[in-house]
Formats: sequence, structure tokens, C-alpha cells
Amino acid sequence: MVNLSTIKKTLEDLKSTAPTNLTAVVVGGTNGIGKGFLYKLAEYTPSPKIYIVGRKESTLNSIVDDLKKNVNAKGNYIPIIASDLTLLKEVSHATSQILAQETSHLDLLFLSQGYLTLSGRSESPEGLDKITTIRYYGRIRFILDLLPLLKKSPNEFPKPRVISVYNAGSEGKIIASDLGLREPQNNGALAALVAATTYMTLSFERLARDHPKVAFIHSHPGVVRSNIFNAEHFSSAFAWFMNKVIGPTVFRVVAISPEESGERHLWEAVDARFAALEDGEKGAAGTVVAEGSDGKKGSGAYTVNGKCETMSNRAVLKQYRDDGIDGKIWEHTIEELERVKALA
Repeated sequence: MVNLSTIKKTLEDLKSTAPTNLTAVVVGGTNGIGKGFLYKLAEYTPSPKIYIVGRKESTLNSIVDDLKKNVNAKGNYIPIIASDLTLLKEVSHATSQILAQETSHLDLLFLSQGYLTLSGRSESPEGLDKITTIRYYGRIRFILDLLPLLKKSPNEFPKPRVISVYNAGSEGKIIASDLGLREPQNNGALAALVAATTYMTLSFERLARDHPKVAFIHSHPGVVRSNIFNAEHFSSAFAWFMNKVIGPTVFRVVAISPEESGERHLWEAVDARFAALEDGEKGAAGTVVAEGSDGKKGSGAYTVNGKCETMSNRAVLKQYRDDGIDGKIWEHTIEELERVKALA
């Protein structure tokens, strides 16, 4: 486990070492883990430009005002409204807003959008499972749309990086004959969770090879105190019980705060051990480069747990690579993205 004191020291140094032109996109920055990260990014960097993607204009404006008044007045915080990220058209709407305003570069793309559900497949008008879209397809759309800006980053520290906060380390059995989880026997809540997890890790390995200047991290945040149990996706009684009874008691003991989660993820965003593939095993001078999800040091794609330690579900992932399933997942992903794009 990386000690919080070590993390805080690194972040304190950022105040003087981070570039003054650091530019980031934070998706899901209005609540929970994403908001915790957003506030720490603003706190520890001297004059960041941060595009904040969220659903509600009023919430975004309130956060922008708070960041300006109470966290870092030198930052430039730009609200980006995306009303429903279970739809790829809304992802494209968000990225088009960013691309219209940002012509220079990006250093960091942080993705934490999502919600918890125990239900099975709920199909969107685009023909995709809603929860799998917000967890996986939509995140890949964000990445592909914004990669040109990430590759234009002029900064050596931190080098461009993508962090997707989800379920790293829990990769498992997927159904290669039904990657879209359309058959009723394949589309339960657990199957969707495992599929999105596995697709994300293997797709990050593909992205790291194709875009060697950028590092990709699939993160498992551990247990974080947030209001993820909400009445939008659960009954009011269950949401109340989890947030008002379990939250203040059990979660207070076993979970970390959104603030600590934010610090840990910001450390992951800047620590040189998570080297891009073009830097390989050498990394930065004096750096011990981390082992990627494929078991190779400096591979450019990493699975990281809530303690900021790298890990790899090697047996499961190796079999998928050996059988060519990783390539089939990527082909399926691009086919679905292009199919939905053609609907517009």
C-alpha cells in the first residue's frame, strides 16, 4: 500500500512542479469519487484548466463558483453539460463542446461516471445496454474523441494519462459469442459488471500499444463513501437505508472519504511509475516503473487497486489474449461505436 503521507508529499510538490498549462477533463466530477478528484486537482496544481462534465447546469455552476472562491482562484473551470451519458450521442455532444473550445492540448482525462444497479439489461434507444455504455462504451468514445488532444500535450511531467475508475482486478468470464450481452441468459447485472471490467482492461492494453505516448490506468477505487445508492436506481426506502444507516456506520469504518480517494487518484495521475509505452521500462530517471496489466513493466496499461498498488488478473487475461478474444472485443467495440454514430 502506498502510504497517504507519501501521496500527500508528492501532491504538495505539485504546487511548484506541475506545469502552469496543465489541462484536464473530468467526467463525473459533480459527485463522489469524481468530485473528490476534481477538488484535489484544483487544490494541488497552480493554474489548471479543467473541463468538468456533468448532467445539471446548476450543479456545474455551483461547483465552478466554489472552486474559484474556496479552492484555487487561478484555475479555469469550464462546465460541460451532458444530460445522459448512457447515450453515446451525449458523449459525442460533450466531446464536441470540449473540442470546440480546446485547441491546444490535454494532459489528463479522468473518467468516473456511472451508477450502481442490480437490474439486468436496460436497452437504450441506441440499442446498447445503458449501464454498460456508461461504464465502458461511453468511456471509450470519450477516449477516442479526445486522444488527438492528449497526444498533443507538450508536457513531460505529468505525461498525458487516462484514468478510468471502475473495477480493475475483477476481470472474469465473458461470453465471446455474445459480447453485446443481448441474449437474455447473458445479460444479468453480474455479467454486465464483469464484461465491462474485462473489456476495459483489455481495451486499455490495445490503446496503450496504438498510442504509446499516453498511459492508461484502469482503477479500482476500493470502498469510498458516496451517495451511489440513490432513489433514481433503487427504491427510496433502500436508498435511505444505505445512505442514512449503513453509510454513517459500516461505511464509515471500512470506506475512505472522497477526499482521500481524490488524493490517491491524483497521485496515480502524476506518478512517473505509470509510464507510457514509449518510455518503457526506463521511465523517468530514478523511477521504478510499474508492471502493466499484461505483466510487463512499462507496458503503458495498468490495473491499480484502492491502495494504489498495481495488480493483474493474469490467468484470466492471458487466456483471452492467447485466444484472440482481446482483438474481438476491440472489433466489437469499434463496430458498436460506428453503428451508433451512423444513427445521428
